[in-house]
Amino acid sequence: MIQKKKSSEEIKKNEGRRTEFVSIVSHQLRTPLSVIRGYLEALVNEDQGKLNPEQKEYLSDTLRINNEMIELVNDYLNAAQLDEGTIKVHPEKTHIEDIVEETVENMMTFAKASNCELTFQKPKTPLPEVVTDVIKMRQVVENIISNAVKYTGRGGTVTTSLEQRDQTVIFTCKDSGIGIPKDQQDEIFTRFFRGHNVIGHDTQGSGLGLYTAKVIITALKGKIWFDSEEGKGTAMHVSIPVFQG
Repeated sequence: MIQKKKSSEEIKKNEGRRTEFVSIVSHQLRTPLSVIRGYLEALVNEDQGKLNPEQKEYLSDTLRINNEMIELVNDYLNAAQLDEGTIKVHPEKTHIEDIVEETVENMMTFAKASNCELTFQKPKTPLPEVVTDVIKMRQVVENIISNAVKYTGRGGTVTTSLEQRDQTVIFTCKDSGIGIPKDQQDEIFTRFFRGHNVIGHDTQGSGLGLYTAKVIITALKGKIWFDSEEGKGTAMHVSIPVFQG
């Protein structure tokens, strides 16, 4: 019994050390990678002068890889926080349209680097305010769009939209990508999951993005689900509660 207790305590200590290590390394990597991204975006957008097609292709590929590395770092940092139980949400009244529009705008260069068309279809009628954590919701939207762009690839499309349904606002991200195999759809929100049709696909991924999104949305009393067919794309949906004033 004493031996079992010692083993349990040792496991907890080791898990704590691992979580702390991942957190420290993630923080140390994120800053320089973000600085590099800023310079690459300026070059790809030709802020410093015109590029020839070959230069633009090389820089776009470098930017895409840099963005994937930043996403991996963020995913591991989020996973470490989940291990510690430190992810907390702070719901407040806000406009979800602003969050989605800003996130889409921020990810335009990432989509262009993958030669993927990213759009936001603005609602035809004004939407009510919602109750959500602005920072965490932006992270969820970014994770979903990033996944869609990565697994849609060159020449594909990713379309985001918002609509009200009863007492919720639904965010939808629809892509023309590789889709999710039917026999693996039950695992899509599982930690570290990557479908067998993405193994060997020319992209990096941790399998943590949608898992993290699910945890956050559940904490915010929303729902996340999807429709998908392998080879025909995926539509990811998130419901956010409307503010009851």
